[in-house]
Amino acid sequence: MIDTNSISSVFSQVSKIPVGCDLTTHKLLEKQVRVRYFTDFPKGRRLVIPDIHGCIKTFRALVEKLELNKDDHLFLLGDYIDKGQNSAGVLDFIFELQRNHFQVFPLMGNHEFNVVDTAQRYSSKAFKLFIKKINKAGNLLDTNGKIKPHYFEFFKSLMYRFELPDFHLVHAGFDCRKEDPFAHHLAMLEVRKQPQNLKKLNGKRVIHGHQPVYLEEIKQAITNNLPAIPLDNGACYAKRKHKTLNTNRLGKLVGLNLDNLTLTLQDNLDN
Repeated sequence: MIDTNSISSVFSQVSKIPVGCDLTTHKLLEKQVRVRYFTDFPKGRRLVIPDIHGCIKTFRALVEKLELNKDDHLFLLGDYIDKGQNSAGVLDFIFELQRNHFQVFPLMGNHEFNVVDTAQRYSSKAFKLFIKKINKAGNLLDTNGKIKPHYFEFFKSLMYRFELPDFHLVHAGFDCRKEDPFAHHLAMLEVRKQPQNLKKLNGKRVIHGHQPVYLEEIKQAITNNLPAIPLDNGACYAKRKHKTLNTNRLGKLVGLNLDNLTLTLQDNLDN
């Protein structure tokens, strides 16, 4: 029998992440290289996919639709886990692509960050509830209720942003109210208000996910040459309620070709 009071308590803690992360976890994640620079263009295409959220069938179908080859660079914008039915399956497919020498480059999302944070701060019972009942990602856990080591190491290894010759890739965006937006990695995971100009971003447009938007907004950002292009159409919300958005206008996993700014769309196949 699940203690609903325990779930409520865990949920109240989750709502404070990552602002409430302790120094131990903060330092744990700070040890990694926070940015990777891509100075050259690949032989193939540069492709981007945002928030997958456990939708493995949809993810596989989009990769097939894109006809990914080993000359391409595939950039993933974080939030591989939670909400959808198969978080572990998404991670395993990323690992499979990399083992088979596809050039796949995953970024940190706030959901991956939250796993590392809560694993350090929560009791074993609270952590298990958080992963299984709130995040719906129980297949990330071993028989002892801990994150399987290879998944945990993967989460810790993830970078916060990629900088390309012409774009910034990041999970959520940048807080351009700060003097140096690149110094605030938590904003890169959680910010919702996007930059209105590129002065502090070296003149490069921002490609991000994190916050579900309608397809019209994605297309308008591309057509109108806006500073930031959102890509998250809420693939995991095909048959789930969203707090504020009309889910009839969500539910597609989006792929963006950075070289010509064309979109490839995949309907959710998981829910």
